[in-house]
Amino acid sequence: MKTVELKQLNIENYKKFESAGYQFAPRTMVSGRNRQGKTTLMDAYFDTLTGKFADGTSPNNVRRKEDGEEVEGVVSRELTLLIDGEETVIRKETKKGKSSSTTKYQVDGFDYNQTKYKDFLKRIADPETIMMCSNARVFLNELRKSTASARATLEKTAGFNADKVLQDNPEVLEIIKNHSVEEVVKKLNKDRKDIQKKIDVKKVEIDTLKEQEIPDARVLEEKREQVLNHLIVLRQKEQQLSDSGKAYDELSYEIVGLKKSRDAIISNAAEALQEENRRIVSLLNDRRFKQKQEEDNLRVLENFLVTAEKPERIQQRITVLQEKYKQTYASTFDETALNAIQNEKFDPESAICPTCRQALPEEQVERLKTEFEQKKQERIHAELAKKEQFKADKQQKLKDIAEEGNAEVARRKEVEEKRKDIESQIEQTKKNISTLASEIAQKNQELEKLPSEPDMSGNEEYQAVVAEIQKKQEQLDGLTNNSEENAAVQAERMSAEKELTGIETKIEMAKQAVQKQTETLEQLNADRKKLGQEDSDIQQKLDMLKEFSIKKNQKLAEAINPHFKHFQFQFLDYTQDGEPVEVCKMICDGIGYFDGLNHSDQILCNIDLVNGLQKLNGLNLPIWVDDVESVNADRIPDTGRQMILLKVSDDELKVEGI
Repeated sequence: MKTVELKQLNIENYKKFESAGYQFAPRTMVSGRNRQGKTTLMDAYFDTLTGKFADGTSPNNVRRKEDGEEVEGVVSRELTLLIDGEETVIRKETKKGKSSSTTKYQVDGFDYNQTKYKDFLKRIADPETIMMCSNARVFLNELRKSTASARATLEKTAGFNADKVLQDNPEVLEIIKNHSVEEVVKKLNKDRKDIQKKIDVKKVEIDTLKEQEIPDARVLEEKREQVLNHLIVLRQKEQQLSDSGKAYDELSYEIVGLKKSRDAIISNAAEALQEENRRIVSLLNDRRFKQKQEEDNLRVLENFLVTAEKPERIQQRITVLQEKYKQTYASTFDETALNAIQNEKFDPESAICPTCRQALPEEQVERLKTEFEQKKQERIHAELAKKEQFKADKQQKLKDIAEEGNAEVARRKEVEEKRKDIESQIEQTKKNISTLASEIAQKNQELEKLPSEPDMSGNEEYQAVVAEIQKKQEQLDGLTNNSEENAAVQAERMSAEKELTGIETKIEMAKQAVQKQTETLEQLNADRKKLGQEDSDIQQKLDMLKEFSIKKNQKLAEAINPHFKHFQFQFLDYTQDGEPVEVCKMICDGIGYFDGLNHSDQILCNIDLVNGLQKLNGLNLPIWVDDVESVNADRIPDTGRQMILLKVSDDELKVEGI
């Protein structure tokens, strides 16, 4: 077990402290009013050991300020520690540079770089572990943010291997395969809900099918027997009448056959009429569709002419360029300055001394004339160079204008040709629309001319059959063979036969309906049974996973909770439906840490938490406990570890052993 005890803490220019040093006992009380520096001492301790403040934030802006301005000089924090009984002094200094700050590290007076310094401290534990095992707020903050993360931290700290528990349960491993238990439980619950919905649907379908009314075949069969008996009587009576009027019946049958032939001819003619109507309507719809296409195309073409670039606009640009070309071509170089220079003469006055007003020596005068001519020629050359540059610039401008003009002329030609093409298309499209409109009008006329009924006046076959019917009917009218009575019996017999056919049809439909209902019910019940089995299989898997979750969390609790006395971790809770859900709660006397636990018990839980985490990590480190003013000193347990207690008082900052 790694043992660490804080003996001395010295700080300089750190936050509000200019220079201060405090000694710490195995049980130390840090007291004082708010903003006196209690938290600063704790921050300095963790800053030196872990590079973080007590709350886990980065230690920025630690330099002391006077009148709102940062002081110069070194910011230092120094700890004197007993590490496994050996005194060690670690020091961290921050120097302010022109653009940035540098940090220097020391161990027992020897300079360390940052990497070597961190490696030395890791001999105690990694910074995160030191933070978590020294200040309860670190783990509590993690617990607030994510119970899953807090569970993982505890599992890692306790060396708890969930995969090992899983390997000991091969049936669960078979269920989850390569997924987590939580993922599989979520999917299985979803699948079960889907199956239950399907079961409910099948139940509704079964109930609905059972409620369907199906005619009773037995009642229909009794009715059929009655009609059959009546039909036998009618047929006997009809036979009696038929024997006395056979000729009448034969003639009647011939008339009936002829009427069927007549009706068939009419039907064929009507079908031919309908076919012609369908043909015209089809052609009419085709022409209307094509007309709509041509009208849409016309709108597109006309819209293009409206929105497209117009030749007139291009011609305006061409005209502007032509005028610009003329102006440029007509522009000339201003030779005024050149002519003036060329006409300049040597000033005789320059050959007279300005002081004594006597003529200068001849050789000096000649030198002046030579200098005058040289400068004159230089100026002339300069103006001539300007003239040549003017000509070159003029030619370039004329070339650029010409190229731009030619491009615009080509563009105008392209636009004109495009507009001509579009106008040609518009003209052709209008012709197409007009042609289609004529065809539509023609087809409408053809459609209007079609009669609603076929004209049979010119049908020779129809006229021949009608004449034959009339002839036979005249013969029939001349016969007397109980026709009225026979017709009445025939009508009654035909009605009975029709009724019998209807009853037999209903009987057959009833039998088929019963058979179909039976088959459908059997299939629905089979489907529901299959779904019920699937639901049962899923429930069995969920029960196994539930049992596994309970077992796993029991083992986790057994590995973790023996290290804690004032509270216990709860790793498993249940939903309103009784389903287990993994949690991470600190429970003290049946009350959750974040669920209304009084402050005094929270402080005791904090001590117990840090003490237990140190046991799990094999550490003996100073325990920092804030806000202990609400806890009686006799309630604070002896953990066998250094305790540094922080409380608010009415006095100045005081650090003393208790």
